[in-house]
Amino acid sequence: MISHFDHEDLRVYQASIGFVAWLEDVVSGITSKVSACDHLARASASVPVNIAQASGKRATNDRRQFIDIAYGSALECAACLDVLCLLDSLRASTVHDGKSHLSTIVSMLIGFRKSTDRDVREEGAAYVADRFQGNRLWFDHEKLDVYRKALEFVTWCSRLRSDRDVPRSTITSLDKTSTGVALNIAEGNGKFSIKDRCRFIGHARTAALQAAATLDVLAIRQPKRTQDTAEGKGCLSAIVRMLVAWECRLQDKQRK
Repeated sequence: MISHFDHEDLRVYQASIGFVAWLEDVVSGITSKVSACDHLARASASVPVNIAQASGKRATNDRRQFIDIAYGSALECAACLDVLCLLDSLRASTVHDGKSHLSTIVSMLIGFRKSTDRDVREEGAAYVADRFQGNRLWFDHEKLDVYRKALEFVTWCSRLRSDRDVPRSTITSLDKTSTGVALNIAEGNGKFSIKDRCRFIGHARTAALQAAATLDVLAIRQPKRTQDTAEGKGCLSAIVRMLVAWECRLQDKQRK
């Protein structure tokens, strides 16, 4: 590809475009279009777009603002891959490959962010999330109990989805909100400022409360599902408690 702009020579930009190209081949095989597909398409495009905008900024703070957006979008992509795997839309091996791409991009973005010169330059930076109970973790948010609980709720919603008696509107709402909880936790955990992190925690909590209300409506309309919906609400209750505690800890830290 012939370079017409400075950002096209950045390795992190080329890697992000490479991820978009990889993703195009992957998503073409997904037959069931769920909320995570739309989020993944938007977030994957956001990464190179914001890298390009960052490279054109002279002020360090302005540059970092766009780098941070690209960084958050990369983490959102990783969470989307987790959700799609749980929904049996992607194989675990495919998700592994995608996260490998994203891990490289995130490492480059961290190095890019460390640049404080007026001229754009790239530095290397290691990003290692370590391991959890013998499993490879690609990103820090994967270590969070609240994130794993959010993925449990995604799985629970997928089982409800298989029941044809559940209204399509309910399935659509739960798909959107359950995905929203997981994605906002992942992106929020990657925010550098406490204010931004709390903002995404708030988004995740809102999505969880919306899901709980949707289950209440389902229970009213289909009383036979009262026990089922109680199980889902129990999972959501645990998620909300974790989110509130997380936000309180961050706010206490900010006041010190």
